[in-house]
Formats: sequence, C-alpha cells, structure tokens
Amino acid sequence: MALSDSKPVLTPRQALARYQEDLSVRLANNTMGVLPGVIGTVFFERGSQPEVRQAILDCFDRFDEMFGEHLKGGKDADLGKFTKRNAKGVEKIRNAIADTPSHLEVSVVRSSVTDQDTAGEYNIQTLTGSALAQDYVHPNGLLRVTKGKESGLSHLKFNVPMDLVTTNEGIRQYEEFLRYVCNKLVVRGGYGGLAPVLAFNYHRYMPQEWALAERFSGLEIDSTAHLQSADYGTSTYDGESTEEMTAHYDYLHPGSKIHRWGFIKGVNWYTILGELFIERLGGEAAIREKLDRPDIHIERANACLMIRAGDFPRLGAPEEGLPEPYVFVNNVLRALRSPNPDALHTYIPDLPSADTRNARAWVARFDLPDAPPIPEPPEIVPQPAKHEQARHNVPGGSPCPEAGWWQTPAKEGSRRYFKAGEIMPVIQESSWGATNWQWSPAQD
Repeated sequence: MALSDSKPVLTPRQALARYQEDLSVRLANNTMGVLPGVIGTVFFERGSQPEVRQAILDCFDRFDEMFGEHLKGGKDADLGKFTKRNAKGVEKIRNAIADTPSHLEVSVVRSSVTDQDTAGEYNIQTLTGSALAQDYVHPNGLLRVTKGKESGLSHLKFNVPMDLVTTNEGIRQYEEFLRYVCNKLVVRGGYGGLAPVLAFNYHRYMPQEWALAERFSGLEIDSTAHLQSADYGTSTYDGESTEEMTAHYDYLHPGSKIHRWGFIKGVNWYTILGELFIERLGGEAAIREKLDRPDIHIERANACLMIRAGDFPRLGAPEEGLPEPYVFVNNVLRALRSPNPDALHTYIPDLPSADTRNARAWVARFDLPDAPPIPEPPEIVPQPAKHEQARHNVPGGSPCPEAGWWQTPAKEGSRRYFKAGEIMPVIQESSWGATNWQWSPAQD
C-alpha cells in the first residue's frame, strides 16, 4: 500500500535541518520552552509492588548509564521542587522509587535541565499507581475491596533529542533503551517516535504542541500522558450500576458489565501492544501475518510486542504527506482505538488545542478514506470462546500452548509469563498435589 510514490521521505537528519527552528520555542531569556525530541511512553501493570518499583529503578539506572553525562536536575516527589541535583539529590530520587510504601504513588523525574520551565533534551519520569492501604467498603455497603488492591496502571516516559536519531548509532541507543524498558516492565501498551518535548511545566505550551502536531503528522501529542493510563486500563463490575456495584474487577471478567474496555491511543513509529491487545487482534501470529512487510519490524519483549513502522521515525512534514508505513500499521491496529476518544489537552480558553473535537480528528489522521467506523465495545464481557478451554489445566512439564500469563494453585505467587512452547515447570513437593497451570488474565 503506497499513498504516493512521488512524495519525498525526509530522514531525521533532513527533517531537522529543514525544520529545527519551526519545531522549537525559544524564550526571551534564550532558554527553550519546546524542543524537537524522540519519546518513549509505556503504561504498565502493578506499579505499587516492590519488585516492580525495583524494575522502575533499574530503568532509571540504565538511563543514567547511557545518558547520565547530560542529566543535571529532577524532582523526587509529586509536589517536590524541580532543582539541580548533585549525587545526594540523585540518591533521593532513587530512594523515592525503591523505598516509597506501596500505598503511596511514586512521582519522580530526572532531567538534563534544572528547572520545570525549560524543556530538557533528556528526561525520564514515572508516575505509579498505589495499593489500597486498608480494606474499603463502598458507601452502598454492597462492595468491599480488600487491602492491597492496585489503583490502576502506571506509566513511564522518556525522551532524547531528535538530533540523537540522525545517526544509526543514535537510533540503536534509543531502541536499546526502549527495549530495556519493555523487557523490565509488564507493559499494557505504549508508543514511541518524534514529538515536541515541552517543559515539565507544560500547560502554557499546549497550544504550540497542538499547532506542531497539526502541521507535522508524525509528531506525537504526549504532554498529558499521565492522564491516559486509564484509557489503557480495564475495569468491569457486577451490579445495577457503578454506584450500586456488588463486585469490581480490574480485568475483563466474563459476564460482567464493562466500565473500561481498554484502548490504545494510536500508532506512531513504535506502537507497543500488551497481551490484552494482542489477544484482541487474534494473537501474535495473526498480527505478524497481517503486518508481514520488509519495512515493518515486530519484536517480542517480555509481555508485549514492539511494532516499528519503518527504519527511522518520520516527521510527516507537509511535503511528505502522511508517513506510509504508519498508515499501513494503523490499518491493522486501528480497531484497538477508542471510537470516542477524549481530549489530549486540558481546557485552554480562546486558543486551539487538542480538545475533544481536534483530538478525535488527530488520532484518525492515518485512517484511509474508506476505513470503517471503529467498533463500539460490548456492554457485557463475552464468555471465552470454546477454544480457550485449552488454556485451563495444562500439566506441569508440558509446553506452553499460548504465550501469556499463567499461574498454578500448586504454588503461592506463581503467576508468571511464559512464551509459547516454553516448558511449564512441575512444582516439586507441593501440598496441593499435581501441578496444573491455568491461564491468568491481564491485570491492572
């Protein structure tokens, strides 16, 4: 599928040479409010748990190993001050990730700038979910939620300067770190590609972000990524309504009413799909078959697929038109988007922004003219298809029939990810008896 063979394709080096000033906002004091960059954003599960927070710390440490010479500032709490960070200040950020109790969220940043009003060429940040500190009883008296329940998905995002991906070595570094993150965390979904990098205090720059995204189709709108975790999450319940729930599930519980179905934001250079979305498209093999083209690269990383549309990220400048590899991938993945997406910016009076109307047009920018409407999700979670019965009671010592998360009652805390064909172990001397592995649904 080709949109137009006559239109040019700009490499990142060519795009930056032609449009660097257009992609930047320089302030009166000669600092930068907006910079052209390359981002990676992932939404992941169980961010309150100590082992996951250690994995987050590993990601921060790896980013420091790769780009630490540029990192000068940051913050160690949601309401903490964004300041210059010496070794002691960096350790406070690390301790906040590793030592914050599960019932409190972690909100930290490391950056190449030392204040929140300047755009940083290098940034890494996270905002985690938290676990319920004590049992909760809904005011209706019908619903009880036990201590330790996760509040939702967490997110981690990073950016490097666009200049980095003007070389093959720079592209390799970017991809290496994105792959590292996806292998460390249980990723539900995410994306990566070119984007305007805004100052941490981003609100004043949202109109510029929208103007750039409207002009350059390859740019991602990502200033409010922290608000999108709910879109990737799932939530179902039993009862008359969300106000009269008798049970609540953070996954798609068969037969229950749907509160959140779970959607991806859209497609960019990298589009990352967790198991929920892989299953929804018919499985990994089906996705690989539909995207079987030399310029589309698909890689398994832990619990997700990393789908790359083309060898390098595209700006989608006016003379380029829509990046054709992005359109090709979007044609396969678009059914995973929300049919009614929300705004990507908070309210901005009197100035154009990614409000609900504009955001809906923007996320559909790669749709073909004759593309059918995005299907509405069901109201009730369908019962599993009959073929899914093969997911139950796989004896230990057998090859895994399908990639995904499995658990066995023969061992507490046994839930883990298996690749298809991987031998599922036998739990020795278990008081339960024989080891039988059962499919474990994706969880928030």
